[in-house]
Amino acid sequence: MIDRDRRCELLALAPSGELTALAERMLTDNTLASALTVTHRPEVGAVVMQVREPVAAERFHLGDVVVTRAEVGLDGERGWAMRLGTDRAAALGAAICDAVAAGSRPAWQHLRDEVDALCRQTAEHHVEQRRQEWAELVTTAVSFEELD
Repeated sequence: MIDRDRRCELLALAPSGELTALAERMLTDNTLASALTVTHRPEVGAVVMQVREPVAAERFHLGDVVVTRAEVGLDGERGWAMRLGTDRAAALGAAICDAVAAGSRPAWQHLRDEVDALCRQTAEHHVEQRRQEWAELVTTAVSFEELD
């Protein structure tokens, strides 16, 4: 089971096509579709991106980034998402997936399992992507020798 913070992080990184396809499959369940309400329609905006400088470990504002945010209600659960970019369908899909995963209705267990599977797949892809980036960077390392 993935905790909610990690789930929201992974849904923000998940491929748009897979995310929207999963949300669309969820909406074919009439009980789910009838219980779903969009409480905050997908909205594009900007947030300040803050990063930590690696040497002194000081935070600074890098700049503004474009994000899309959405929120839904489902069976008393709140589903929330914020994704980089302007893909409104993906943001809404992520919010729906978050709400389903947070729910407890037994009939939707298979859908919760699909959300978990998408999150695990996204996490594995992200780790592999980072590993490849570091493998490319390591070839640019410079070694210094101290002269007497």
